[in-house]
Amino acid sequence: MVNENEGHKKTRWKPKLYYAFIALALVVVALFVLFRVRLKSEIQKKHDAIRAAGYPVTLAELDAWYSIPPNAENAAYYYADAFSYFKQWSGERADALPIIGKAELPGRTEPLTEETRTLFAQYLAENRRALELLHKAAAIEHCRYPVDYGMGFGTLYPHLAEVRKGTQFLALEAVLCAENGQPESAISSISASFALARSVSREPMLIPQLVRMACQSLAASSLERVLNRNELTDEQLLSLSRTVSQAEDLSAMSGAFVGERCCGIAVFEAPAHQKLQIVGDLPALPLLGLYEAAGLADADQSLYLDMMDEYMKASLLPLHQRQEAVEAGVERIENLPKIRFLLRMFRPAFARITELDLRSIAHLRTAQVAVAVERYRLAAGRLPDRLADLVPGYLETVPTDPFDGKDLRYKKLEVGFVVYSIGEDKIDNGGKEPPPKGKREDCDVTFIIER
Repeated sequence: MVNENEGHKKTRWKPKLYYAFIALALVVVALFVLFRVRLKSEIQKKHDAIRAAGYPVTLAELDAWYSIPPNAENAAYYYADAFSYFKQWSGERADALPIIGKAELPGRTEPLTEETRTLFAQYLAENRRALELLHKAAAIEHCRYPVDYGMGFGTLYPHLAEVRKGTQFLALEAVLCAENGQPESAISSISASFALARSVSREPMLIPQLVRMACQSLAASSLERVLNRNELTDEQLLSLSRTVSQAEDLSAMSGAFVGERCCGIAVFEAPAHQKLQIVGDLPALPLLGLYEAAGLADADQSLYLDMMDEYMKASLLPLHQRQEAVEAGVERIENLPKIRFLLRMFRPAFARITELDLRSIAHLRTAQVAVAVERYRLAAGRLPDRLADLVPGYLETVPTDPFDGKDLRYKKLEVGFVVYSIGEDKIDNGGKEPPPKGKREDCDVTFIIER
């Protein structure tokens, strides 16, 4: 027989347990709400700090931030006209062209074959109007291509392929002018090449910066060939020195990080609206909706903003310190738990891109020093014994190597000289030139004059 007192106790116990669960649930909900509110407040403070520093937060703000002065002439209009006149060859005819096609240029001290010179002349003649407009645009200071950065990571850059083509056209023109004994025209082509590369230097994303680096590298290679094939006057060399010096933009990467940050914020603010994939063909939408509802997207955004701030600061460090600082940030993302899949998506090759930027700067600096050496040789009738001899007559100071912070290296050759940076491996290989294609291991970033 059941004891009545025990039955009453069990009956009273059930409501108490029920209320305890309700109380616990309310506490959990309250803590979750507090967690979300604090996260939102923390993120808002970080957004406010970004704006206070003069940078955009939203994509609309980014699109407005990337601008040129009101009423300033815009070189982009001239470049767009030039691009519309591009006439490209195809098939075997195109393949026979160096730079544009598959054919290789002769060595920097070797002349072009008569056949190659004829091809160059024909190709450039067909693109004469385009080249005229490229030169005209080069004289205009400001440039803003009609890019809609409101598209975020979906932004389209149709002009970038044309910028690369234009740089190739100008490189061909510089090489042909050098072959024809027209150094002044070759210098004009090189200056226009650097100007075309500079036209995308303020674009606040990483993709345009990679194009800028590639175009600058081609322009510097053209300059190396021109200096090997022509003896220039001091006035011409001084003009080139100024051009190369102006091409160096130490703030371009920080501007790119500004845009990357805005695009990342847009993803974290509404991850379920992004066209993203988590694994293979698995639809991301349900997972992203749950991720956002759980507050993990906000938590990731807060950490993302901290990490982008670190990248921004790294991009402002002395050049030789940037690589290590960026690599530390990348490693931090790599070590995140897999559940933070949204944040782990933001693993662009920041370290590699920073390395490429340093290499591009090294190429520019070696070119600038080589021009100074040529000016010294023209005045003194001999090569300098060391780069310090160029200061202060031809250089304010000896430029530092972006990879180790020491002075760039210089070595006399049996004929001519080499100015070099130790490159990304940070090993002095004695000015060993990298191969035209393939790996750059055991090589340096070089600028070589063999005459």
